[in-house]
Amino acid sequence: MAALDPPGTAARSGGRRRAGRRLAALALAAGLAVALPPASGSAARLPQEPKDIKKKYAELQKRAAKLSKEYRGELVTLEETKKAAERAAADAARTNREYDAARAGVARLASTAYMTGRLDIVPMISSAEPGSAVHDAAVVEHISRNNNRRLQALQALNAKATQSQATAATKLDAVKKEIEDLESQRTRVQKLLAKYKPEVARTQAPAGRPDGVSGSKSPITGNSMTARMRTALLAIDGRFGPFPSIGCSRPGDPQDHGSGRACDFMESTGGRMPSASAQAHGDQVAQYVISNASRLGIKYVIWKQRIYDMRSSGGWRQMEDRGSITANHYDHVHVSVL
Repeated sequence: MAALDPPGTAARSGGRRRAGRRLAALALAAGLAVALPPASGSAARLPQEPKDIKKKYAELQKRAAKLSKEYRGELVTLEETKKAAERAAADAARTNREYDAARAGVARLASTAYMTGRLDIVPMISSAEPGSAVHDAAVVEHISRNNNRRLQALQALNAKATQSQATAATKLDAVKKEIEDLESQRTRVQKLLAKYKPEVARTQAPAGRPDGVSGSKSPITGNSMTARMRTALLAIDGRFGPFPSIGCSRPGDPQDHGSGRACDFMESTGGRMPSASAQAHGDQVAQYVISNASRLGIKYVIWKQRIYDMRSSGGWRQMEDRGSITANHYDHVHVSVL
């Protein structure tokens, strides 16, 4: 008991306890400083910094805009890849901000501990607890565990930020490759576009009839289109129809459905996945369109989340996931003409 302690014992004990806590705080501060992952500005941490990606993207955007104008727009694979790169860059920037804010908080904790020789243990230890019940070892262990959790969370966020930045850089490289591929086809595409002059869908043909299709096997929604799309529709429907339905003109659509240059040949309805036989039928339709692209003036075909663009170097290319069977073109073959 304190009453039986020799004079000065309590003071010496309190002094040793304060010194012990100061040393523990300094040790923990040093540990925090060493364990902190680098700041987001560190070149060693990230493959490309946000400002580098932004600059690179701006340069690619100019090339993409020029190609889109030259190649009569709707470069779907390029647009999809650009959107994916934008989303990845935004995610990387957001994660970097979260990481930097969390790191700054831990860094402040380490700095305070180093300068004052103590850690703020008030939130960790109730002031109502009798001092005699709290041992120095328990206090230090509690502080250590708490800050280890902080560091682990920070390191996890650091890893996420690094991955997000790497994803953004990868997506941007994909944009670059897509542009380079399209640019390499410029001479061939110019000849193709010279062969197929632009057409405009009219609501009324010269004879006063709707500018659509008559005599088709399949029901048609949005029966207004360019003459070239009408020729392609009749060729496809005549060979493979009837389809559950064919969807063409969509007023207000900023892409080919809005200009009468595209139709969707449905293999199922109601957003349901087509049967195995219907999918095989769609495979045949898509292949027929590709094989007859030059004769029909086809721009591209989309089927099963893949696109075959006649203006690129060729072959099916995987598209980004749009979130549904219909949006991913699993229930219809999309055909666009020049």
